[in-house]
Amino acid sequence: MASTIRNGKEFRSRDPERTKAQILEAALTEFAAHGYDGSKIHKIARRAACNPRLIYHYFGSKDELYLAALRQIYADIRAKEAELNLDSLPPREAIVRLVIFTFDFFDQNGPFVAITRSENLLGGQFVRQIREITDNANPLIDKIAKVLERGSEEGVFRAGVDPLQLYVSIVALSAHHINAAHTLSATFGTDFTAADWRKARRSHVIALVSSALSKVESSV
Repeated sequence: MASTIRNGKEFRSRDPERTKAQILEAALTEFAAHGYDGSKIHKIARRAACNPRLIYHYFGSKDELYLAALRQIYADIRAKEAELNLDSLPPREAIVRLVIFTFDFFDQNGPFVAITRSENLLGGQFVRQIREITDNANPLIDKIAKVLERGSEEGVFRAGVDPLQLYVSIVALSAHHINAAHTLSATFGTDFTAADWRKARRSHVIALVSSALSKVESSV
């Protein structure tokens, strides 16, 4: 049985999986707020209402807990992307659905954006240790490639679009205004966190990606 703390009192938990989930949820919140370097095990334990020893029991170290957090957030976005069923949709509809999903996912998942931004500041050193992150990303790029190929064959997309370049562009268009919201807002005197601005940005990104893929008609 696992030892946890409720209302300042220690007791024995009969649900270790639930305790692990609570620890991981607390870790995600802490890592998102303070990054890897700024996060402390005792603060994560406090958030999870458990004894710090449990964190080491279940996860071994702060590094392993951080790796578990990365696995979870990447598994979450990949699982949701798989549910888009891009291969079952007409090409243009499939790309629009991907753009909408990506934009909304970043907009509504602050911890994912914060943790991945923090991991970039660390040079991606922890992501490199998790092979399944790469393994799970490649099928998405393969699906996008097939959508682009179908669109080209049907004459709705121009030929030769690189699927990885396209996906990275969609991510950039969906995330940069979040990552740089404060500086952009100050620079242009516009609140980039306002709901109306985000809604207009969403429509702009959809139109921009759709236009970039469209087959250019010859004027000759």
